[in-house]
Amino acid sequence: MRRISRLTRVAVGVASLALAATACGGTSSDSGSKGDSGDTKKDLGLAIAYDIGGRGDQSFNDAAYAGLKQAQKEFGYKTADIEPTDGETDADKEQRLTSLAKQGYDPVIGVGFAYTAAMEAAAAKYPDTTFGIVDSVVEGENVASLVFAEEQASYLAGVAAAKATKTKTVGFVGGVDIPLIHKFRAGFEQGVKDTDSKVKVISQFLTQTAEEGGFSSPDKGKAAAEGQI
Repeated sequence: MRRISRLTRVAVGVASLALAATACGGTSSDSGSKGDSGDTKKDLGLAIAYDIGGRGDQSFNDAAYAGLKQAQKEFGYKTADIEPTDGETDADKEQRLTSLAKQGYDPVIGVGFAYTAAMEAAAAKYPDTTFGIVDSVVEGENVASLVFAEEQASYLAGVAAAKATKTKTVGFVGGVDIPLIHKFRAGFEQGVKDTDSKVKVISQFLTQTAEEGGFSSPDKGKAAAEGQI
């Protein structure tokens, strides 16, 4: 599951990208944003497209929303935020991003690694718009990749778990079996090992893909934890 401890960092990342876009003078308010259709639109401000779960997840997406509100307060940005839809495809995500860029939003931020393919396509279509993506790396002069050292926070969680256990066995539950969450697991396991090499770590993932609900199903997390206990 995504960690609540990352709320502040994600929020600051979103707000900082808004500031960077302003400082660089690269927003469409200077000369307009022109895409593959040749359209030129007035800058409408900062827009973010949420990941699976949307606002109200008390975690990842809410962190992005906090950054959006911070951008409004500190930088005077006009903003927009768009919710995901159930069962959407990469094409749906691309359409969402390109629509925001075409309307004149700048920067446009995709919240989550699921936007990787869509971001690559949208950024290529709108080279004069600043894009941002959280938890993934997309190459491009107009794309800011907002990534974090997830394993470091998980390392500390591993240290705490190793110190707290009375059974010499601790558990790790990851939302989805993907490289990003593998970083969380690696940090946790290393923290446990460095604290007490005799402690065993039981690890499992809730789903193979995000679409199966690994990041948005507290009941799955509860069942996994109870099973480990």
